[in-house]
Amino acid sequence: MAGMAAKLRMNEHWTRYCQRSRRARGPAQGRAYADGFADGLRLPRSGWVPVALAKTASAVVLAGSRASAEAVEQLLRLPFQDVIVVLEDGGPEAFARLRALPDITIVHTQERLGADVGRTVGARMTRAELVLFADGEAAVPAEQLAVLLAEARSGSDLVLADVSRRLGPFRGWDDAARVRAFVNWSLGHPELKANSVAVLPHVWSRAGLERVGLPQLAVPPMAQRAALEQGLRIRCTPIVAPKSGPAADAAGAAAKAKLEAGDHIEALRAAMGAKGARLSLPDLARRRSTAGGRTP
Repeated sequence: MAGMAAKLRMNEHWTRYCQRSRRARGPAQGRAYADGFADGLRLPRSGWVPVALAKTASAVVLAGSRASAEAVEQLLRLPFQDVIVVLEDGGPEAFARLRALPDITIVHTQERLGADVGRTVGARMTRAELVLFADGEAAVPAEQLAVLLAEARSGSDLVLADVSRRLGPFRGWDDAARVRAFVNWSLGHPELKANSVAVLPHVWSRAGLERVGLPQLAVPPMAQRAALEQGLRIRCTPIVAPKSGPAADAAGAAAKAKLEAGDHIEALRAAMGAKGARLSLPDLARRRSTAGGRTP
């Protein structure tokens, strides 16, 4: 039995085992089960991380010139039916690093698709019931990604990585976090704080993706706005900070921050066009109708 087939079979058995048991099974028990399954098949232990899933799951990985084999290797420890890596403008070295890995599908384009368009490209290539979007340039331990998948199995349409704890006091937040929090607050969801689909990793359900529309994924704040307007069930789950890859140049980081801010402004404008200039926020300080102004 090949490695991926064995891993998926192991996870099926683990899922049934957990469903029969009335006791919660922790990560240590899951790892021991996976190792025992591999031993029984006389396969090398690969550090599989089982997740009790009654749904199919796939991963879409967004990568560029700083693509990390380690980031993808963590995904290969999880019970994904496929791992799709969208490698944009990565060059031959990045492609070679990824091509050496087993059981992945690489979409390699040396042209610039445009920021985040790879999300839509990857999502169109799978019909899995759960889709995890990950950063191919920053490794997140498989055990942490399993937490997101476990939350998604309970019926959530969108599971975001909760970054609140690592942001610290508000005075220390960067501009991107402040913009994300402002948009969530303006759209009537302050409980989301600075959490957003603009941040990787996160998990969508297939039903959530279809209600929002795959083209919306190309502009993450627009996808989040649509998810909120559609009333999707959104959860935030803390995970450890990802292991960063090589640092981007200052100019590239500044351009990315500017683009993200512009995307959030676009989402706000779209929401204001649908709900009015004040969105869901009442004006308690002014009686505009008495003053002869427009009532929001």
